[in-house]
Amino acid sequence: MSTWGDSHYVGLSGLEFFDADGKPIVIVNPTAQVNAAPKDINELPEYKEDPRTCDKLVDGCYLTCDDLHMWLAPFFAGRRNYIFIDLGKPVQLSMIRIWNYNKSRIHSFRGAKDIAVFLEDKPIFAGQISKAPGSQAYAAEECEYIIFTNKESLLERIEANDWLSTYELPFIEEEQEMLD
Repeated sequence: MSTWGDSHYVGLSGLEFFDADGKPIVIVNPTAQVNAAPKDINELPEYKEDPRTCDKLVDGCYLTCDDLHMWLAPFFAGRRNYIFIDLGKPVQLSMIRIWNYNKSRIHSFRGAKDIAVFLEDKPIFAGQISKAPGSQAYAAEECEYIIFTNKESLLERIEANDWLSTYELPFIEEEQEMLD
């Protein structure tokens, strides 16, 4: 419904879904299971083959600043952008993780700000999501978690199955320069 300040584009770096057993839901056929309206910036006359298409939302590469793993679409104030995900079969969700547009600090203003999430036309979340930092070093701290359980055992299973809980960020030289 809004961006973090860009008046022309909106984007995300990824979407992850976890089932009732705390396991990641794999989107097997992203080109058939993921759609958007507007689909991507290739709908604009000045773009023809931009790689930032909606199938990238579920390509498994979320902690990134790389265009090849992001979605970007035209944004018009007052009009909503939509993303449609077909999970392939009925599934109970325990968590959704949203990775906002993270290409760079300047371009992170293209990220979604106010969103609504619907499951079979029923609202399950409405609110503001975190702005991406525009850096790989801090992106994991800024992704947004929408959790649909308070059961400790399920939260532990999510953590046990979550690649991010064991991920160690590689040293990034530019980030060290910022700290110095």
